[in-house]
Amino acid sequence: MRRSKANPFLYYKVIAYGVFSLLLTSLLCTCDPAPKAASTTLVGNVRYDEGSQILNVDLAIDPVPDGFPSLFGSAMPALPAAGTGHFRGRRTLPFTSPIKLAVPCASTPCLLEVAFTPPFADSIPAVINKKESVRFAAGSTGLSATENLVTFFEPADRSAPRRILLQGPTSTGMLKLPKEALSDIPVGKYQVYLVKQQLQKDSLSTMQSSVQTEYFTRTIPVEIKE
Repeated sequence: MRRSKANPFLYYKVIAYGVFSLLLTSLLCTCDPAPKAASTTLVGNVRYDEGSQILNVDLAIDPVPDGFPSLFGSAMPALPAAGTGHFRGRRTLPFTSPIKLAVPCASTPCLLEVAFTPPFADSIPAVINKKESVRFAAGSTGLSATENLVTFFEPADRSAPRRILLQGPTSTGMLKLPKEALSDIPVGKYQVYLVKQQLQKDSLSTMQSSVQTEYFTRTIPVEIKE
């Protein structure tokens, strides 16, 4: 008796059906991917005043955390007047950089270090001729593209101060006050100070942050003449 030969077409048909069934099962699977931890969004302001040596830090955190953020290891109390998720820290200390923050995230605290280089007011001239441009050293380095430096002239009567803005980037730490800008400042005596500002953004898997830094120098008595 002859043995019947296997039908090769039937063999390939079985294999094709198996592959099709596997693909169909993969397409119809409703398994959800593992959920990702929610990302924390932080918006903040870090301000240091050289004259009083006071550091103020304001943070807005979303979603509202269960715990409290910390500044140099100390908890920052909530600030209900500003709304839920707002916190404020205040310290009196000599300036130090970076400013170290810890923010409650989904699972573990997110650590954030805010570093900035302060300007200095020591080289501001005691007398300025408003008809001439003036240059003086105001920093150890130039400004980056995200920094600016504002010179404030506060009148003796405490009326609204005049200001001159220098926008980065700059190549050196020298500050120039052009005579065109000085011409708008009346003759008289002023308290002059510098404010350096920078917007710092960072993006991590667990936190997106945007922090505005401000450094206020001590005031220098200046007389404007012509």
